[in-house]
Amino acid sequence: MTDRSSCEESADGTRRRLTRRGLLRLGLASAAVATILPRARRAAAQIGGAQPAAPGAPVGELKNPAEFKAPRVKASAPTTLTFWQYVGFHVAAQRFIADEYKKRFDPNLTLEITAYPGLNEQRVGVKTALAAQSHAPDIIAIEPGAYAVDVSTSGSVIDFTKVFAQDPDYQRGFWPNALELLTINGAVVSVPAVTNTVIVYYNKGLFAQHGLEVPQTLDELKKAGAILNAKGVAPIVYPAGQDRNFPIFPFYTYAGGTRADRLLRDADLGTKPWTSPELVAAAEFVDMMARSGLYAKGSLGIKEPDAISIFAGGKSAMFWGGQWMRRSIRAALPPGFDLGIFPFPAVVSGGHRPVLSSVGITLTVNARSKHPELAFEMVKALTGAWGKIEYTRNLGLSPNGPISAEAIAYQMQSLKDPLYPEFLKLQPTGTTRVIFTPQVEEALTQGMQAIFAGQKTPRAVMETVEAASQKLGVRKFKVG
Repeated sequence: MTDRSSCEESADGTRRRLTRRGLLRLGLASAAVATILPRARRAAAQIGGAQPAAPGAPVGELKNPAEFKAPRVKASAPTTLTFWQYVGFHVAAQRFIADEYKKRFDPNLTLEITAYPGLNEQRVGVKTALAAQSHAPDIIAIEPGAYAVDVSTSGSVIDFTKVFAQDPDYQRGFWPNALELLTINGAVVSVPAVTNTVIVYYNKGLFAQHGLEVPQTLDELKKAGAILNAKGVAPIVYPAGQDRNFPIFPFYTYAGGTRADRLLRDADLGTKPWTSPELVAAAEFVDMMARSGLYAKGSLGIKEPDAISIFAGGKSAMFWGGQWMRRSIRAALPPGFDLGIFPFPAVVSGGHRPVLSSVGITLTVNARSKHPELAFEMVKALTGAWGKIEYTRNLGLSPNGPISAEAIAYQMQSLKDPLYPEFLKLQPTGTTRVIFTPQVEEALTQGMQAIFAGQKTPRAVMETVEAASQKLGVRKFKVG
């Protein structure tokens, strides 16, 4: 059969032909590299911006190549499971899979999805429900790290030990390093729906207009920033006000770019000081970025929708954010906008270019659920082999584990966006962005917000974080 091709543009601006056979090769390569890692409608092509030509449809439309496995148990009467999460744009994908599950396997089972406005609001709602010993929600979306520790050490959720013992293939379908982020005291507390990276989106047209190249180093980024500021264009729009995570991302970026990941994890668990020179330097990097003029003004007051509007309107040349925003950004771009991505530049001379990597929302089951077995079956439907392909096809996010080249080709006939495989190639290079100790996470969150606001010095912040860590003494949990 003759290959039908389209044009793909890589993150470095190189333009090449992308054939269906080539796409399959890309999928195989992505899967091979990545294993090194410690409404109910099909998604339409993204609109807005310079749209790539769709890969030519093969003879006979491609279908999801994975098996959608039937559940071990089914509802004996009409039953509604409640699911509380915090990312509204995931609802359509979740709804599609849940409806297919109901239609194919269990007509008595309905999934009721509540999407809170954001993570902060959802954590408060879940904490209140768990404190009241409510059976709702049956399924809880949590983040890796401190959130997982909170619900696990309080006995609020059921771990996946029994589920994995019953279905080892299901466990093998996840990236091992993703499950490591969710393993508390030897048990996997939750499972991921997707994986995510944090990178820099950029306006190729603005870069070309001002004679700029993609910066490889921090010095090059600063020089580009000076040129853009002189032209009245904000170099980077950064939505530091989105939630409690964003102010810490620059800290993680520096730690990852200087290979201080292990030190960061040891400090998190109380075995190394947060006032180590390497971690103080990471806080100083946060301060430098906030004072450098690289960010659009008022970062702490900017949330993701605001940042997308600024970037799409050409008021900033770059947008430092996550893969989870790819679809929303693409939809907001005007015709002719040429969108690209690149990893954040090396933060030290001779260093590598850090890509923050983690899982997105993860799913666990309330220990007081009236229907725990049915809840686990629904979680398996959403995150298992068939579900992960449909989930990530609808959203354009990276899957929670390896998928076949055929699955990537199936996804691309809907996504039609060359940035999707570019993200798949970056995923295996990622560095951590997770803190496990709740009190330390809170101190670090407040400290980084204070640095952005100019209220505290980097050293003072790290001394406060270290004090919070020392106060806890030996941790009552182990991770990984």
